[in-house]
Amino acid sequence: MGLSRRMRVLRPALWATAVVVAFTFLLTRALRRPVAVWLDVPAAQGGWALLVATAIVATVGLGGASLWHAAVLTRLVRVRRIDLLIALLGVGMLLLAIAVGVLVALDPALARALLLVALPLWVGGAAAVAIAMAILIHLRRGGAAAAAGTILILGAGLRGREVGPLLRRRVERGAQLWRASLPARPGARIVVAGGQGPDEVRTEASAMAEHLVRQLGVPGDRIDLEEASTTTRENLELSRPFLAAGRAPLAVVTSEYHAYRAAVLLARLGIEGSVVGAWTRPSYRPGAIVREALAVASDHRWWCVGATLALWALAAWVLLAQP
Repeated sequence: MGLSRRMRVLRPALWATAVVVAFTFLLTRALRRPVAVWLDVPAAQGGWALLVATAIVATVGLGGASLWHAAVLTRLVRVRRIDLLIALLGVGMLLLAIAVGVLVALDPALARALLLVALPLWVGGAAAVAIAMAILIHLRRGGAAAAAGTILILGAGLRGREVGPLLRRRVERGAQLWRASLPARPGARIVVAGGQGPDEVRTEASAMAEHLVRQLGVPGDRIDLEEASTTTRENLELSRPFLAAGRAPLAVVTSEYHAYRAAVLLARLGIEGSVVGAWTRPSYRPGAIVREALAVASDHRWWCVGATLALWALAAWVLLAQP
């Protein structure tokens, strides 16, 4: 990936990180004196105020979004393990915040210890807030080619043998984009990408193709199926054979919350194209963005493990250095 393209893709993340860091430091300045009283530390030790400010950003941002997802679990078409984990994350962060508040009143030393032990969670939560902001910035700046030669629709969960609401909106957006491209590119084609998950009765690509033909009137001979992928990276990699010369430009269609990570992967794989976000139900967006943040962490799992160990080592050093 060229340097200019790399910077273009990473720019939303850089802006978002700068905003989160700036806000956290402003909050740190405002909390310096109250934190000194709450935690029974000298006001000159600004590190504790920074720690509390980071914890607040993480709890309100990541914890709040996860709690919202827990509240809407019953409205989901299908509750997966990841949905339950996000809900548990929200409840756990809320209980942790309550525990810190109680310990502040009972024993500030224990409150300081609990804040330090949870340091990786606070830093990870603040990073998740930055990722959420990057997604929003990308959505405001994103857009598809005026006339796409190939429209690649990324898969999502099925509802029995049919596309679920989330996937249906992706398919409908892809069909809309295909029709808009036809006047300038009469040979435009649609590629549907998605294999069969362990809890699915058919491949996502076959369900998408069927919906395109039966419900949206797209001719079957204009659709190519990629039926082996199980991840976004595989969606893109295994669709390469359908992105032959003469079928550019490429427009990738996915859900709004997923568009930024898809754009990053597209650039990382060296595939030229733009990403279009299909509308997502507002009540579903907070939990979906948390899932995207967890997916980013999974993509960089070893960096995350190393950072966690380093932060725990820092916490242990601070704890041992306290009188």
